[in-house]
Amino acid sequence: MPQQTEPATPTRLSAIGKDHTGCKLRVTGRMLSYDSMTALVLLQDEDTALLIDVSLCVDPKSSGRWIRERKDIVTAIGYLERSPTQLTIPDLPPYSAAPDIDPALVLRALLVQPVFPDVDMKLWNDVAQEHEDTGEPNYESYDWPASIV
Repeated sequence: MPQQTEPATPTRLSAIGKDHTGCKLRVTGRMLSYDSMTALVLLQDEDTALLIDVSLCVDPKSSGRWIRERKDIVTAIGYLERSPTQLTIPDLPPYSAAPDIDPALVLRALLVQPVFPDVDMKLWNDVAQEHEDTGEPNYESYDWPASIV
């Protein structure tokens, strides 16, 4: 029988803290910036951001469009780690306000992929919030967009 991998817990960026260290998380947000020297992405939702280490996901010769497109919405799955030193935050675009970020927390991504363009971040956050509160969201209680029903 094939081994099952540990599931990733859908988590809002604003809910991530030290207590999530070592957990496998699924996060979604807008990619503000990418530093090719450190392979760090800054993922933002509202006024919160998280550093994502994409070194295992990026091949400079064949990486998709998502790595070059700013403000695209992406989903990342990986393990949250606490760095013993503060990491260098990638440069913010000039039009962006500085988000709330812990420079010692980083998600070591196993998978990063773009999300379909009409994703509803409020709906994503509502489902993740319910999952955080109860451990299992009630998907039938949401008003899903027609494009994904």
